[in-house]
Amino acid sequence: MNLLRFGVLVVVLAVACLLAGGLAPQPDALSRRWMLDTTFGPLRVLSVETPAGPRAFYYMTFKAVNNSGREQVLAPSFELVDGDGVITRAGRDVPSEAVAAAMARLNNPLLQDPISTIGPIGTGIENAKEGLVLFAAEDLTPGPVTVYAAGFSGETALVRPPGEGARLVILRRTRELRFNDPGDLGGRRDVPLDLVESGWVMR
Repeated sequence: MNLLRFGVLVVVLAVACLLAGGLAPQPDALSRRWMLDTTFGPLRVLSVETPAGPRAFYYMTFKAVNNSGREQVLAPSFELVDGDGVITRAGRDVPSEAVAAAMARLNNPLLQDPISTIGPIGTGIENAKEGLVLFAAEDLTPGPVTVYAAGFSGETALVRPPGEGARLVILRRTRELRFNDPGDLGGRRDVPLDLVESGWVMR
C-alpha cells in the first residue's frame, strides 16, 4: 500500500470513528445553502453479459429539480455500503454493456446516462434532470445495503476527526437510503430492495 492510499485510509477511518461516536454535525432542518428537490427510484439488481462473462449490478434512478432560484451545478456522487462496510462507488468497474442494459430496461426517454447528468441545471421543473446510477455487485450476499447520494446541496461542514494533528475534513449534506438484507442477489430477478429508512446526514 503506497503512502497516498494509506493516508486516505487513515482519513476515512478517522471520519468513520467521528460518525460512529455521534460527534458529526447534523444537517440543518431548513438548509441555508442551495438544495435541489430530489427523488430516488428503487434500487434493483440486473444481470448483464459482459466481455468478462455474466455479472450483476445494482441500478437506480434519481430526478433533480432546481427550485433554488438560480442556476446550479449538478455533480452527483453515489456510494453503496454493504453489511461488511465495503464501499462501492457508482460507475466504478461498470462497463458500457451494463449502462445500455439498464437504460433499455427502464425505457425512459428523459433518462440520462451517469456522465450526461453532470453540469449546469437550470431552474424549474422544465429543466429537471433524470439520471441513472449503477454499482458493480461483486458480493451476491451483501447483507443490509446503504446508498449515500451527495451533490444535491451546497450545505457543508468542517470537522476535525479525533486524534492529535488530524486535519479538517469537509462533510457534505448527503441523502442516506437504507435497505434490508436482500439475501442472495442472484435470485432477485429485478425485485426492488426493501427501503427501510431515508434521511439526510452530513458525510
